[in-house]
Amino acid sequence: MVEETAKEVDVAPETLEAAKQLMARRFKFIKHPDGVMKRVARIGAKHVARDMTLDPERYAEREQPDKPLPVDGLDPLDILRKEHQLPALPQVFLELQQAINADNTSADDLASVISRDPSLTAFLLRMVNSAFYSLPMQIDTISRAVTVIGVNQLSTLAVGTSVISLFKDVPAEVMDMEQFWKHSIVVGLLARRLCRMTGKGDPERAFVAGLLHDIGQLILLQTEPERASAVLGHARASGELLWDKEKALLGFDHATLGGMLLRKWNFPFVLVSAVLEHHTPKASQKAEEPGLVHCAEILATALGIGTSGEYYVQPPESAVWEAMELTPDRVEEMIADLDEELEDAFSILIAR
Repeated sequence: MVEETAKEVDVAPETLEAAKQLMARRFKFIKHPDGVMKRVARIGAKHVARDMTLDPERYAEREQPDKPLPVDGLDPLDILRKEHQLPALPQVFLELQQAINADNTSADDLASVISRDPSLTAFLLRMVNSAFYSLPMQIDTISRAVTVIGVNQLSTLAVGTSVISLFKDVPAEVMDMEQFWKHSIVVGLLARRLCRMTGKGDPERAFVAGLLHDIGQLILLQTEPERASAVLGHARASGELLWDKEKALLGFDHATLGGMLLRKWNFPFVLVSAVLEHHTPKASQKAEEPGLVHCAEILATALGIGTSGEYYVQPPESAVWEAMELTPDRVEEMIADLDEELEDAFSILIAR
C-alpha cells in the first residue's frame, strides 16, 4: 500500500509539511474536491514526502528564466511528414500489425511472429510471469502465453510496449525520462485497475493506452526539443495546465499529436481515441479506454508519481469521473501495492 510504504522511511515533520504545500499548489485547479480527491491528495502528500526524503535533489527549486523563449505556432502535420525525424518502426512491429489486422490469424501465427524477435520474446515472457498477471503457473513459451493470455490481449501488449524502445534520443536536460516513464507506466497500471474494478473496457488495451497516452509529448521532445522546452517553461511561469498552454502557443496539444501519430502507424482505433482524448473524454464515447486513461492520469498526477512535464492536477470531466463510481475506500484499495507493481513493471519495460 502506498501509505504503508511511506511509513518505511523516516520522514521529518518539516518534509511532510513541504510535501503538503507542494501538493496544495498542484491542486490549484481542483476548486471543489470530492472525497476521492481529498483522500488521494493525502496519500500523494505522503508519497511525495517519502520521495523528498530519499531524493531531495529532484525537488530542489530550479532557477527559471526571467522570461521563457518565444514559441512560434506549428502544424502537427509538418512533424508527421518529416519521416527522417520520426522513430522507425521495427520490422516485428509491422509484422504484428499485419497479423492483428488479418482475419485468419491464429495463436500459432502470432507466436511465430513474436518468436522471431528474441528481445520482444524475452520481454513478453518476463511480463507474463510477473506480478502484472500473477499467474499460478510458469509460462515458458510464447505459444503458451498466447493460449493463457489470449491472441488479442497479447498482441495489444506486444504492439504497445514495443513502441517504448523507439524513444531513446530525448534530451535529458529537457525531460527526466525515468520520471516520464514512471508516470506513463503508473497511468497504464491505474487504467488497468480501473478497468477491472469497474468492468469497463479491456485490461490490456487500458494498460497500453495509459502507457502511450503521452506519446505526443515524446514526439515533441524528440523532434522539437527547444520548442517543447519553451512551452514547458511558459506553462510553469504562467501557472497554466500544460496542454492548455500547448494549444495556445503551438495551435495543438500533445494529445492531438499523439493520436495523429498512432493513426499514421495504423494502431487500433480504440488506442488512437484513448490517446487523442485523454484530456477531453466524452461521456458518450462508445469506447471506455479514453475515460479510463483520463481518470488514471488524474490519479497518477494527484499521487505525485513520476512526471510528464505537467505540474498541475487536471480537473476531471465530471460525467466521466462520476461514471467510475469511485469512493475514497475503493480508490485506496485500488492503489494498494501500486509502488510494488510499478517497480516490477518499470524493471521489465524500461530496463529491458
